[in-house]
Amino acid sequence: MRVYIILLLFILLPVVVEGQAKGSVQVEYSSLKLDSLINYNVKSNYNQTTLDGFRIQIYSGSGVSAKQEAQAAQSKFLELFPLEKAIVIYSAPFWRVRIGDYRYRSEALSLLNRVKKQFPGAYTVRDNTIRKRSFK
Repeated sequence: MRVYIILLLFILLPVVVEGQAKGSVQVEYSSLKLDSLINYNVKSNYNQTTLDGFRIQIYSGSGVSAKQEAQAAQSKFLELFPLEKAIVIYSAPFWRVRIGDYRYRSEALSLLNRVKKQFPGAYTVRDNTIRKRSFK
């Protein structure tokens, strides 16, 4: 089945491939539909205000005193790490404290190792509400 799809693509989409200097390939195509899809994707990515990324969660709780506990955790963190960013997030019924804005999990790991000394339950979480301009 895959072979038929690939052959169909080569027949329907006229492509000219020219070899260039040492291992590079330039692909020229002529398809109005493909051009419009590429342009739509470029515009969509440009207009996107948030991206998937990672933060470190140092607190999560629910209950009567959860808000005060979250604010206390945020304050303690900011005293220990004044150059970092910490936000309190409420998503019913949980109050959470998350720190940092990282595009990749590996970028958050160095801070996570330092934070775990004071907040042993800290861990990285995927977050899709990070603004583009927030990434370091």
